[in-house]
Parts: sequence; structure tokens; C-alpha cells
Amino acid sequence: MVFGFTNESKDCLNTRRRGFLRLVFRLARDGYSDAVVCDLNRTLTVRLLVAIAKPFGFLLPFVNGSSLFFFFPFMHVGGAERVHADIVNCFAKEKPWVFFTKKSRNGKFKALFPEASRLFNIWPLLKYGYPLSVGIMAGYINRHKNAVVFGSNSLFYYLLIPYLAPHVRRTDLLHAFGGASDEFSLPVVGELDQRVVVTEKTVQDLALQYRACGVEGHLLDRIAVIGNKVPVPEKYPEKDSPAGLEVVFIGRGAPEKRVHLVGRAASSCKVKGVPVQVILVGDTWDAVEPNDRENCLFRGELSDAGELEKIYSDADVFVLTSSREGFPLVVMEAMAHGVVPVCTAVGGIPFHVRHENNGLLLEDGAEERVVEQLVAAIARLAENRGELAELSRAAFDYAVRHFSGAHFCTAYREVILGPEPATDSGRHKR
Repeated sequence: MVFGFTNESKDCLNTRRRGFLRLVFRLARDGYSDAVVCDLNRTLTVRLLVAIAKPFGFLLPFVNGSSLFFFFPFMHVGGAERVHADIVNCFAKEKPWVFFTKKSRNGKFKALFPEASRLFNIWPLLKYGYPLSVGIMAGYINRHKNAVVFGSNSLFYYLLIPYLAPHVRRTDLLHAFGGASDEFSLPVVGELDQRVVVTEKTVQDLALQYRACGVEGHLLDRIAVIGNKVPVPEKYPEKDSPAGLEVVFIGRGAPEKRVHLVGRAASSCKVKGVPVQVILVGDTWDAVEPNDRENCLFRGELSDAGELEKIYSDADVFVLTSSREGFPLVVMEAMAHGVVPVCTAVGGIPFHVRHENNGLLLEDGAEERVVEQLVAAIARLAENRGELAELSRAAFDYAVRHFSGAHFCTAYREVILGPEPATDSGRHKR
């Protein structure tokens, strides 16, 4: 039985015994798979290789004076990446070590991490050196008496957890439910001292997953909800009222974002004569269908805070047509700038965006229906500037009350560092 699971654990845990050679053959035949690597991590051969590598890590001739180890996949532009930097900044005085475990598209968000932290972009060694890299890292961390590890969205982090010593405190952050992290973190959920989620919706989703997979119910008590934070202007940012409406999407061109629906809506608005300019910020060119590109203004990735501030200042409406989300940082940023959010009602969005109160919600469903609703919402706000102004002010007021992050660092420090040592038998008991 995997620690933290009942004897009735369902096969969604994927704990079937599989041979090392059989799994390696699957990787060679089918290509890289997170699920297969998770299976490999529990084989006798990998456990043996990790055990052999651990002493090499233990004997490395340098020490992390902070005893704080953070594991994130990327340093490129992205909402999750900005949150990761915000978290590390809460520990700047300790000078933590940060490891990036996958290849970033660029290093534009590297500067967001505190100067005092040590950043290690050694993803090729971690990925291609597996499983020896896990053993060396585990051996090195285990030698630190008060070691604390924290990770988010990183497969390497979850492969590492089973090989850490009992005294090492372990915490993870799950930005949203429905991606890969909630699946490849499942085998080690019983070995985490604490989990952080951004919204109550993710707690509900995890409760269903735990129940379906036979996870012991008391592990839900280890989940803490900590909302993200964004800078909120001191005063309401007044909007100019030009003839046309300025609509903006900010984000990645990932499949779940369904940016092509924004492109379709832009084309439909043009046909219907709705006075609107649709601006796309991010790596979105390939995500929009060719016939719709002429009706959109592409700004590319923006990492400069001043440029992004100008986008928000000029925008009237922020649109998001995702099929799944946690609660995106860009929605918070838009509301903080008085930009009215028009979003699909998925993930944690409906917990903050209240329909016809501080934004408009779209029913998630068939893509054609989402586009119809989006076009209708844009046309409605373009025609009724009074309602637009009311929603804008309400969005800003909500951001002031909920997104300023007064307790962000306090909450993360309490969760990640945990209680002070109480006994000589080990800091953390599971």
C-alpha cells in the first residue's frame, strides 16, 4: 500500500507492479510520458540506482545556508511563473535556492526572482540524468538538518519526494485541477506535509479525487487555500471613452485557453459592425485561425511591466474563453485596473467574477455557443457604456478588497516553514 492510501485504493493511483525493462521499452516505443516515468520511479531498479547516487549528493562540498529548496519548471513569461517568483520573494532574506526543472522558452521572468536567491537552470542534468539526478539531489537535501522543499508544476519534484528523509518538510502548490500536476502528484500525496491551492474549487476537486482514488480523508486537512496577489492601484484608474471598445486577451496560446475562439469572436464582431479592437498579448499567433488574424492586433509576449501597465490602462474588457482554469493572475490584474472580465465560468473564476456584478460570465460548452455569448457580451458593453463603467468600478473595488495580498507572504511562510521543531525525533511527522 502506498503511504496515505486505503487498502481499497482504486487503480487511478496506478500502483500496479510493472517491470523496469517493460517500462523502459514503453518509453522507447511510445516516446516520453510523465505517467510512465512515475511508474518507473517506484520500480526496484530505480530505487536501487537512487540509493547508489544518494551518497554522492551527501558528499558534495558546498551547503545551502538557507536550507530552503524551491523546484519550478520554468522562468519564462507566464502567470504561474510570476506567482512562483512572488513566493520566493517572501523568503528573500533567507537566500533560498531555486531549481528550474524544464526548458524555458526564454528567461524573461528570471529578473522577478530576488537577487539574493540562487537560481539553478540545470534542467538537462535533472531530466536526462534521471534517476541518478533524483538520488544526488535527495542525498544533498537530506544532509541539511532543517531542510524545507517546495515545488509546483514540476514532475522532478514529485519524483524526488519519496527519497527525502523524514525530517525534510515538503509542500506543493497546485494552481488548478485538471492538468498533469494533480495526476503525477497523487502517488506522493501522503508524503506531503502541506498542500497549497488557490481557490476553494480546487479543494472540492481534490476531495472528489481523493475519494475516488482511496486517499485517506484526513489528508484533506493538509490543504491550505492561499489566494494570489497582484499590485492594486491606490486610486480607481479612470478610463477614457473612445468610440470603440478595446478588448484584450493576455496569456499563453495553450490549447485549454482556446484563444482561437477570441479570434472567431473578433471576426464576428467585424461582420456585425460592433465597434471593437481585439488585442492579443502572449504567444498567440499560432493559436488563432488564419482567417481571423486580420481582425486581431498581436502584441506578442510582454515582460516589461510598463508595457503591460499601458495595455491594462487602455483596455475596457478582458476576455478569457478557457475550458479549464484555477484562478488566473491575469483576471486579477485586469480587475485591479478596472478592466471588466468576460470569462467562461470554469475553475475558480465564478468564485470571484460575479455575473453582472463585477464582470460577465459565459457558460462553458460547445465552442460555437461560447463564441456567440462572447460576441453578445462585447456588443452589450459597447452599446451600454453606463453598464461598462459600473462593472469596471465594481471590478476594481473587488480587487482592492481581495487581491492586494496583505497576508500573502505571512500565509506562505507559515505553510512552507511549518512549526518549529518540537522534539529530537524529527521535525515533521506524517
